[in-house]
Amino acid sequence: IAHGYAAGLLALAVAGFLYGLGSFVFVWALKWLLVGRYRARAAPMWTPFVWLSEAVTSLYEAIVVPNWLNYLRGTPLLPFFLRLMGSRIGRGVFMDTTDITEFDCVEIGDRVELNNLAGPQTHLFEDRIMKIGPVRIGHGVTVRARGTILYDARIGDEACLGPLTLVMKGETIPPASAWSGSPAAPSR
Repeated sequence: IAHGYAAGLLALAVAGFLYGLGSFVFVWALKWLLVGRYRARAAPMWTPFVWLSEAVTSLYEAIVVPNWLNYLRGTPLLPFFLRLMGSRIGRGVFMDTTDITEFDCVEIGDRVELNNLAGPQTHLFEDRIMKIGPVRIGHGVTVRARGTILYDARIGDEACLGPLTLVMKGETIPPASAWSGSPAAPSR
């Protein structure tokens, strides 16, 4: 009887693994087929591009994140899978977040630390217009828990952003500096 339980648990684990991986492959294919490569742009809210982009984002957040990527947070596998989606992520990156949507607009340098639920926000809706832009994070950057970097922002090498810090759109954080607050302000 114990053998039956073990076989059942193994079958359940394999099914969960295959479902998670399958959900990733499904959304990966939809992203590349329906949206292609994200680029900086502005598009009215009620256009097919925005609908398709939001559909891919919704599927990513609803099935890929909880069934696959959440299990990879903090491992070298998470950056690997996000690279497959189009993100440019350097070596030795620690990511405790899956909060990336317009993957191709994200550039993360080597040895970066993105802590719990921190990350780039590559789009905003302003006056019913979806505005997309790049987020560039330099080498050796630390972004503490729930820090957010809005589109068109650049974070210089070796900079440190405190918890809950908000880097405004278009802002440049200088190298080797520390910032905190919302909006971000120098903290040293």
